[in-house]
Amino acid sequence: MTTIAHTPASPRPGVWRRLAEAIGRRLAGDALEAAERQARQAEARLKDVLEAIPEGLVFLDAEGRYILWNQTYADIYHHSADLFGPGVRLVDTLKIGIARGAYPDAIGREEAWLAERMERLENPGQRHEQRVADGRWLLIEERKTSEGGTIGLRVDITDMKLQAQALEAALHRAEDANHAKTEFLANLSHEIRTPLNGVLGVADVLARTSMDAAQQDMVRTIAASAETLNQVLSDLLDFSELESGRLEIVEETFDIEAMIADCLAMYDGAANARGLRLVAGIAADARRRVIGDPNRLRQILGNLISNALKFTEQGRVAVGVDLDEEGGCRFVVSDTGKGFDPADADRLFARFEQADGSLTRQHGGLGLGLAICRQLAERMGGVISATAEPGVGATFTLVLRLKPAEADEPQGVRVAESESGALRVLVTDDNATNRMVAELIMASIGAEVICAENGQEAIDAFDRSPFDVVLMDLQMPVMDGLTATRTIREREAARGLPRTPVVVVSANIMPEQKAASAAAGADEHLGKPVRAEELIATVVKVIQTLQSGPDEVAAQVA
Repeated sequence: MTTIAHTPASPRPGVWRRLAEAIGRRLAGDALEAAERQARQAEARLKDVLEAIPEGLVFLDAEGRYILWNQTYADIYHHSADLFGPGVRLVDTLKIGIARGAYPDAIGREEAWLAERMERLENPGQRHEQRVADGRWLLIEERKTSEGGTIGLRVDITDMKLQAQALEAALHRAEDANHAKTEFLANLSHEIRTPLNGVLGVADVLARTSMDAAQQDMVRTIAASAETLNQVLSDLLDFSELESGRLEIVEETFDIEAMIADCLAMYDGAANARGLRLVAGIAADARRRVIGDPNRLRQILGNLISNALKFTEQGRVAVGVDLDEEGGCRFVVSDTGKGFDPADADRLFARFEQADGSLTRQHGGLGLGLAICRQLAERMGGVISATAEPGVGATFTLVLRLKPAEADEPQGVRVAESESGALRVLVTDDNATNRMVAELIMASIGAEVICAENGQEAIDAFDRSPFDVVLMDLQMPVMDGLTATRTIREREAARGLPRTPVVVVSANIMPEQKAASAAAGADEHLGKPVRAEELIATVVKVIQTLQSGPDEVAAQVA
């Protein structure tokens, strides 16, 4: 039997093509479905990420139309959230939001506010703040995408703003309290120093009269007690000024040797009363004119000299000036007193510290003097230090970098003529006791004294005849001292008269008050209570400063 093999028939070409297309469509559908599924998953993840961000986040396209935003963003702008939608322009939601009162800062300047906001959107990068209607504050930061769109971040900074406002309010309250304290201390200073000037002045003049030993002791007790009260008051005022940062350091030209002479003159009487020698030694290269704050330097040295006299029972107190290795001016105050433990040197410059803080300590004070000295020295760019040996004495050293100054040309002075050839002094003060004290002090050097009770009377006296010097109080009725001083300077200028020295003698001793005196045209500002030696030295100095030579003044004072 013969077997016949059958070969299967080949499919027609069209069948293969249709089969391939069907398989392709199936595969493409699967890929598309997978891609769509992945896209939906990515979008869901993106939304989850956006919702997880605690800040408001928004995506805008290049035309400023909404693409995507999170719920926090919608909550922040809940007044306009119903307007948000894909393809909606941000500017349109802003316009409607403005009309709804959603942006308080836009009220009354709607178009300008909208223009500024769109300018920031077109040129992002600069953070800015925005206030919304419910009182919240937002920090807005926006950045451009690579496709020209915008990513915007909104951070709620309301708590931070409230804290800043509370801090600012607290700062204002502190400033107001500090101002009130300063004003209180200034008034306290004036009310205490005015009668204190009478006590010290009369005691000073009385000490120059003939008295028995018991009377001299009583006068010295009065003067010492008043001086102690004056020092306590001065320390309190200086401490307050330093604490508030309002104490100013000025720069002016002064002569070191003359300044040291002034310091010694102020304390020479106290040294003599204690049986001590007060001496000074100034190196040749330190006898120079320099630029600095002579008043603050005099204050530091005066405090050091006062302390040295206080703690020295016998011997001497010496003031020395020389230049250190780097050219700095070195001021040294040494004594032969009780000294102190070297371990206490730094502690002495702390506030409210005493070398002897026990209940049995012999010397009073608030413990502020040396602390004030250190702060003043540091404000002037200097350094102050102390060394001592118990029972032998103490040495305080102040080093300041003071720039050399050129010599000043002397100015002309309106020299007064009196029949006796004595100095003619105009004393202006509304307090009768203070007028009497000034008159007694000036009369002790042979001066002819004319008194005025207010600024207007001083101007009238100035118009009638010339004076060698005017002593001017500040707080007076009718016309105050500043106005009177300005008027004197104006009349000198209008009439072509030489300058008459004006010395302010006032209980107002705050830096700004001294600056006001200088601005009005005063040559010096002395604080009450003023000692006889200090007032006489100042009168001589201001006249010598304006005259070409000191001989004539010395002859008039003699």
